[in-house]
Amino acid sequence: MTNSSSTQYFRVFQNETSITEVFGNESQLPQSETSTTVDTSSPVGNRWKDYSLRSEAMEMAKAGALEYIDELIGQGESGLGALLQYRMDHYEDLNINLIYSNIENVKRTEEGLPIINIPSDHLV
Repeated sequence: MTNSSSTQYFRVFQNETSITEVFGNESQLPQSETSTTVDTSSPVGNRWKDYSLRSEAMEMAKAGALEYIDELIGQGESGLGALLQYRMDHYEDLNINLIYSNIENVKRTEEGLPIINIPSDHLV
């Protein structure tokens, strides 16, 4: 019988806004706070990073989304269709889940502090 305990971490796929909660044994978890992994079984080679805190995963998903949106904008006319589709596909995360006030309240919860009313903002 193994003596490793079960724990959770949070996965963010490249150019995605959703956070996936992953459970595993400590021996299966990344050795650093964050790690990058490439899924070689996928034909597109999906990349993801794992985070020990949900708030950090949310911040990185937000930063990745903004970076990807900037990249699509930089493509000019040729990136317009992909940009519009990305915005539609990720509307809820971009405009509700990953806004500053929600991320800050998740941080407060992780630190054992009460949730407060933070003025609303919008990501994009």
